[in-house]
Formats: sequence, structure tokens, C-alpha cells
Amino acid sequence: MIGTIRISLIALTLLLFTDVQSQSIFKMYKEAEEVFYDEKFGEALTKYLEIEEIEENYEDIQYKIEICKLLSITQYEDMEPFYSFEEVMGARDKFYYYWEGRILMKEYEFEEALESLKKFISLPAKKSDIILEEARRWANWAVAAKKFMDNPKFYEIHLLERGLNTEYAELSPVYFADKEELLFLSNRDPQRPDQFQIYHSRHEGSRSWSEPEVIYNVGTFTRENSNIEVVAEDGRLFQFRTDKGGDLFYSEPTDSKTGWSVPKEFDSKISTTHLSSHFFINEHEDRIIFSKNVGSSKDPNLDLFQSIKDPESGEWSKPALFATTINSEYNEDSPYLSPDEKTLYFASDGHETMGGYDIFKSEFDSNTLTWSEPENLGFPVNSPDDEIHFKLNADQMSGYFTSNRLHTIGDYDIFFFWEIHTVKIKGRVIDGATGQPITNARIFFRPVEYTDMYFFSPIDENGRYEMQINADDVYEVEIKMNDTREVTSLEDFEIHSTGGTSTTYLKDFHIGDNP
Repeated sequence: MIGTIRISLIALTLLLFTDVQSQSIFKMYKEAEEVFYDEKFGEALTKYLEIEEIEENYEDIQYKIEICKLLSITQYEDMEPFYSFEEVMGARDKFYYYWEGRILMKEYEFEEALESLKKFISLPAKKSDIILEEARRWANWAVAAKKFMDNPKFYEIHLLERGLNTEYAELSPVYFADKEELLFLSNRDPQRPDQFQIYHSRHEGSRSWSEPEVIYNVGTFTRENSNIEVVAEDGRLFQFRTDKGGDLFYSEPTDSKTGWSVPKEFDSKISTTHLSSHFFINEHEDRIIFSKNVGSSKDPNLDLFQSIKDPESGEWSKPALFATTINSEYNEDSPYLSPDEKTLYFASDGHETMGGYDIFKSEFDSNTLTWSEPENLGFPVNSPDDEIHFKLNADQMSGYFTSNRLHTIGDYDIFFFWEIHTVKIKGRVIDGATGQPITNARIFFRPVEYTDMYFFSPIDENGRYEMQINADDVYEVEIKMNDTREVTSLEDFEIHSTGGTSTTYLKDFHIGDNP
């Protein structure tokens, strides 16, 4: 009898434990789903992996894990595990083709992404107006991204080396030319992932930089207010603080170990402007442009405002919207104004963007006193992901920005960009076996250092091609057939620097063996 009671108690205990565990997993899954559908994919991935440790095949976590990996880890590109769910989840999850489209956008497969998004939009399953609007927006981005990728602007970009870039976030890079010093913000302390500090690194020639060091005496930042500016005219380093509702502080270059003084308040009157953290201050320090949320905390909408200092009274004007042509129904952020104050650069996820935040520019017309319609800087500066914190160097032909695009090292990384000269290249593509021209195809030139970028030309009925490409580069050359999409890789081809002179290269390519 006693044995029977003991067995019953054990069984009841196990049943209660199983029930409690089931409730615990259900709660964990619900929390994971909430952040997943808020599109916080890195956070959701962590939560799904915690569930996996308890119950490997709970609900659809393996499917969601693959989506989160593909949308949050820039180095993760293996789509086979995701596609293994197509037969089951393609029928069960009405969002399957939406996620597929999002993932293909991240992989720069724009035509395929558009097909998936159209498939999702046309599904008869009930969908909210919000998700349909978002899917149509992603479809528009796919069209725009392909257009910009097919017609790259004449910039070269370089992802700064490991050490400067890490698995953490690198934000707001500014180059201080007098010291050959790069300053930026990063959250590299694993014990304080929400705390950003200013790091500095000195240029040591070519692509070599010193090990970044923290500048401890200038304070700490949150991700939201991670922004610094260096004014070239006096070399002062500006930062935003929330003191008195929003205020600017500055540090000056010194000969001390840190190289910068303790921050001082810039102007006590500036707090009346209700300044926000993503600001720009001009060379004369009498004009501030900043982004401000005109929406709600749940549904933010950033617009650009400006405040100008009165030279006589020293008072700052009430913030006014920067220009009607600049602010869209979406978000405008990270302003940068050229030294002559005639060109504004800013980040926006509105206007004609490739996806996420892109960098745009607008020119000031001194005759009409108006700003032009924003122009997208195009690829390779922009990508289907986010680009922010765009800043030009003193030469106004090179500079830095941050991006979380494909093939970055971690969170946001720092890129260096510069304008380049172009050359014309033309020639023929010949079938080596028959001696006949290759037709119904396209030829692609991909820079070896950045193969996500390409220049292409259609091949005409005589096998001829012609295009402009960047000078002083080494290219992988590919032929892609229009009907079969078969790709043939050819030998690498090197273009030497022309010093800016107009040059035409003649180059024929043979596919297969010579007859």
C-alpha cells in the first residue's frame, strides 16, 4: 500500500513538473513571438535558442530560428535550412513568402525577392492593411535596389579593418585631419552592451590604423544619442547631452594622454531649441540641424529641423522644419551640411530608397532660396540595408559612413568611401569553339575587393559590349546568358589608374576553347 502511494506521488510530481515546464516554455515562446513580430530578430533568436535547449522541436522554433539568423547575422547566408521548410511552412504559414522576400532582399537577389513578395501579396489568406502596405513597400524597394545596383555611382568603398570594426556596433565616425585621427562610438564592453564610448585610432599609412583606445574623460552615450561632430575650423569635438532638455557640449584637442579636454557646455541658451541627439553644427557654430520625432514613442517619425543663432542677441531661433522637399512621410536623420552650406546630406527611409535608410543629398538654389528634390547617392554607398552617419572629409570627395549591410563584421560597421575616375571599356565576346559572337547575354565586371558591386553591359547581336567602369581596379568577369541564366566565369581583368584622363580600354573575351 505504501509503495502504491509512493508511486502515485512520484507520478503526480512528474505530471505537475511537466505541466509547469509546459507553461514556462509557452511563456518563453510567447515572449519570443512578440519580439519576432516587432522585427527585433537578434533578440528573438536568443529567445528561440533558449527554448531549443529545453525542447528542440517546440512549435515552429526551428523555422523561426532560420529566419532570425538570416535577417540578423550579416555573415550568415546559408538559405538551405530555411528552404527545407518550404513544403510545410509555405502551406501553413501565410507569411512564408513575405519572409522569403525579406531574406532574398538581404542577399541582394532582388528579382527573386520581388517574385516572393508578389506571391505573398496575392495570397487569398486574410492579411492586415499594415502588413500589405509593408510588403508593397518592400516590393518597391526591390525594384529600386535593382535599378541602383545595375547603375552604380562612381564611388569606391572600403570596409575598415578588423580592430576598428568588430562584432559590436561602430557609429558616428569622424576624421580629425590635424591629428590623422579617426573618432567613433562603440559598445565594446560586454558587461554594458547599452553603453557607448568614444574610441580613437590614428592612421598609420595605407590601410593601417592603431589599436582603438577609449577616450574616458568625454563621457558615455546610449545608442539613441550616439553622435559626435568635429568642427574643422576650431577642431572642437561636439556631443549631445540630455541636460536641461537637450544641450550641446564640446571638448578641445589637448596634449594630454587622452588628447581631448573634459566636455564643457557650448551655449547655455541652446536648450531653448529642444535639440535632439542626431545633430549637425556648422563651421561657424551658428547653425544647428537636427532630427526630431514628430510622431509618437510607439510610432516615431523623424523630421529634420534647424535653429539659427542671431549674431546680435546671441539667441537661437525657434526650431523650424528644414525644408518641405527634404522631410517625407517617413524618417529623415543624420544631417551633414557641406562647408559652403549649399549641399545637405542626410539619411532617410523615405523618398526613393533601396531599402532601409539610404544617404541622400539636396542642393541649395541661391536664386530661388529653395532646396532641390533629394537625390539618392546610389550604390555602393547605399545598400538594401541601413546607412547612417555620413560625413565628408575636408576634401569633400571622401569620407565615412556606417552600415549594417551584408558582409559586415558585426552590428553597424564603418566604411570609407571616395570618388573615383572612370574609364570606358568595350570589346567583343566570342565563342572560342566556333568563333561566332556570343549574343543574348550580359557581361559583368565585379571588383575583386567588393564583389557585391558590379558593372554590366548587354551583349549585342555582333557580340559587342560597351560600358563605363571604375579605374584602377581588378575585376572578376562573368558572362550570364539571358535565357538560361547560366554563368561563365572568365579571367580576371585589371584596369590601371589613368590619372583622370579620358581612356578607352579594348578587351575581347573568348568563352571555351579556341578553334
